[in-house]
Amino acid sequence: MPKDPKPQPQVESFSALRNPIVSLPAFGHVLDQATGKEILYDPKRITTDLQTTLLSYLGNPPKNELGHNRWLCLLGYRQGGKSLCAELGAYALTAYTPGHDHVCIADTKHRADYLHQRVHFNHKRWDEKFRSPTVPNRESRQLTFDSKFGGRMRTLSAESGAVGIGQSPDSVHISEIGFFSSPGTIMNLMLPSIINREHATAVVECTPVPSGAPGARYWQDLFNSAKRGKGRWLAAFFPFWDNKLAQRPWPVNSKPDKEELELYEQYHTKGLRWENLAFRREM
Repeated sequence: MPKDPKPQPQVESFSALRNPIVSLPAFGHVLDQATGKEILYDPKRITTDLQTTLLSYLGNPPKNELGHNRWLCLLGYRQGGKSLCAELGAYALTAYTPGHDHVCIADTKHRADYLHQRVHFNHKRWDEKFRSPTVPNRESRQLTFDSKFGGRMRTLSAESGAVGIGQSPDSVHISEIGFFSSPGTIMNLMLPSIINREHATAVVECTPVPSGAPGARYWQDLFNSAKRGKGRWLAAFFPFWDNKLAQRPWPVNSKPDKEELELYEQYHTKGLRWENLAFRREM
């Protein structure tokens, strides 16, 4: 008997599925950071607000006074899944928006490939009844959907020359920009490709970087500009205690030192707990 053809997603469901805050918890799959096991994606599993903020931005980006989408500049802690979350959010946008062009630029080719592999991991495990069909493509760092259903996702490396020239993306994700060797050059090449695209979204994210890193000064200036609301930028900062894994039991009969007491006094109203300070001790 011939096999039944693969089910095709229904066009009428696209408006809901292209919103990552809706579709990712329903169909997305990741490897759990704590256990290493494959699980259904949950933006609240390891972060309190970081991942939900990212997905909310991509699903419903705020507008400026001209009606243009704002661009998000995000400063966050290590191992919070911000890079992967941004790519999975872009997956939902791209898979269910015909013609959508998404570009991810990571600091190295290795990280660009790694992020793209995780996107493929999610795509292969998406419910077949709702999975947007893809077309064959020989490029290993590109995911191209059937044009009736979606667009394409591409990954680039900051190590490549002239990154941004000849591009016209609908969404851009720039990962760990503070570790780029020439972030100003790359941004000066990329931003003109989206500055007049009022619907374009952009996520630029990074962790705190050492002062001697080549992109440290540019990243600091960009984030401070975003905090002031300059241009189309807006800023979001997440301290390490937003990470639900960054906590340990407070040691029995242990007293906090002067610095720990000062930190608790200053930040406990913003979410810092003694368990987070115990984690800080371990680090």
